[in-house]
Amino acid sequence: MLTENKTSLPGLKEKRYQQKKNIIGDLYRMGELSKPEICRLTNMTTPTISKIIDELIEEGWVIDQGQGASIGGKRPHIFSLNPDAAYIMGVDIGREHLKIAIFNLRKEIIGSIQNFPSLLEAHQDNDTIIRDLKIKIEKSLIDLKIPRSKIKVAGFSLPGLLDSEGNSFTYLNFENTNIRKILEDMLHIPIFIDNDSTIMAMAEHAFGAAQGASHALCVNINECIGLGMILNSRPYNGFKGMAGEFGHIRISGPETLCYCGKAGCLETIASGRAIVKAALTGIKEGKATALSNNKLTFAAIIQAAKQDDIFAIELLQKAGEKIGEALASLIHLFNPELIVIGGEITGANEIISSSVRQAIDKYTITRLKNQCEIKISTLTDHSCILGTLSLVMEHLYYDMESNFSLY
Repeated sequence: MLTENKTSLPGLKEKRYQQKKNIIGDLYRMGELSKPEICRLTNMTTPTISKIIDELIEEGWVIDQGQGASIGGKRPHIFSLNPDAAYIMGVDIGREHLKIAIFNLRKEIIGSIQNFPSLLEAHQDNDTIIRDLKIKIEKSLIDLKIPRSKIKVAGFSLPGLLDSEGNSFTYLNFENTNIRKILEDMLHIPIFIDNDSTIMAMAEHAFGAAQGASHALCVNINECIGLGMILNSRPYNGFKGMAGEFGHIRISGPETLCYCGKAGCLETIASGRAIVKAALTGIKEGKATALSNNKLTFAAIIQAAKQDDIFAIELLQKAGEKIGEALASLIHLFNPELIVIGGEITGANEIISSSVRQAIDKYTITRLKNQCEIKISTLTDHSCILGTLSLVMEHLYYDMESNFSLY
């Protein structure tokens, strides 16, 4: 166990621990609560709640916020968590960037998001990447002046195939263990980890364009393409946690071989890597463009398109058409109320959204199409780091098998 085994406590102490754990969890989820509200949520008596609240205040976990608004009768006292009683760490291990953030119990980022170059695609072995990650986490805690003992749990985002047990099949795959266990052994706290596109969808649902949506599909378009799904207001991961490989849906067009071993995948036509490859081919063929083949990037193509480079605009429009064609299939399958387009491609907002919508209009049954709204993410490149907090909250809310607790 990563945390103290509370089940070994004597009966009464174990009961009191569980009661405190539940109250802290409710306060974290709800923000502020009165004693009557806590009683209703926990099915405990007012004297018991009063005693536990007093103990939690003395321990530094709870703050008395004073009297709240009257609901008929005496104005109740309102209680909240001490935001600095414990912290949650979020880590986004991207292909190009590594981001680390520390959240307090008000779900606020302490200081700023720490940004580093990622070694994920730097041709380094797994042990080197893990050592580098540990160094950067320690540096972030020092720079932010955060005692390591205050970090109670961490959420991690990782691209590629990742199952519900923490086994990664694209990056950081280990023969006799998995990345989740490696991280837990390294940090000595509970770790929750998921695919970056699923985590993006959780961030959009909690903080972004999908707030309030019960059925939303969130497409993540960067160097690669992924999909996060919110179905019945919950993230959907599939049987083993690997749902959402949208980039490997077969699409009409060239039978280009994909790195997954199959041919005709959406990623071979519409991903950032595919767009860069098409741009380089066009430059070699003498297309009129301001783009240069000197270390050409997806970001450079987006910037050129925003500056009216016709060749760059055409590249993004063609990608948008194929993305829209693939999304039409998903609309027919899932009947979503909302599709959110996120990732680096949002830098070309108007270009990409118009071509996606045109393709959806072309390939989707009108009644289904009219029920589905298309939005561009407003979380920019912070969606995954915010989503790591949503991942932790998801386990606090719903995972009945998890031993995780803030207390």
